[in-house]
Amino acid sequence: MLADESERPGHVRPWWHGGATSDDEAGVPVNPSDWGLRPLVLDDVDALHAVFADAGTWEHLPSGVFTQREQTLEVVERAVADWNDVGLGQYAVLHAGVLVGAGGAMPRDGWWNLGFRLTPSVWGHGLGTWVASVGLGAAHRTRPTWPVVARSVSTNPVSARVSELAGLEHVHTEPWTHGPDRVIHADRALEPALLAAIVALG
Repeated sequence: MLADESERPGHVRPWWHGGATSDDEAGVPVNPSDWGLRPLVLDDVDALHAVFADAGTWEHLPSGVFTQREQTLEVVERAVADWNDVGLGQYAVLHAGVLVGAGGAMPRDGWWNLGFRLTPSVWGHGLGTWVASVGLGAAHRTRPTWPVVARSVSTNPVSARVSELAGLEHVHTEPWTHGPDRVIHADRALEPALLAAIVALG
């Protein structure tokens, strides 16, 4: 089901998972043969910040918009450290060689945080599902005993559907006082203490 990542560490040749849909009108034609992933590097900061600072990227969680380049720098620096220390971290997501977002499986304290964030112009073609699927497979190969968890918000049902298409199951919905409810998917049942810690992340 997953892309062959055996060619070299961190490299994934383009492969189509597909399946995710969205009501959003896509701004550019997206051909699955143009999709690619590679580890995030420091040279990606400016291109990635353009995605993270775009209010459209955060349509379902407006409070998440990045306002400072340093926020994106921290994301990329952590990804670089994750690749060096654990052997897996966030990918740069590419379309026709151009960075359009980031995602994959991110190591946390004994678990994987599976997610992605893409520029709106490439939504609605299954790209997010592909990123999540590749990330899930890579996480299982890298640390198979760690649970893989995806967090989303109730105002973004497409994200929850992507988690399910990638192979996760809904395990919890947490009512949220100051915003949309938090929705949690995972590849296995979560211990109560871990679930509580994940819920506390918001």
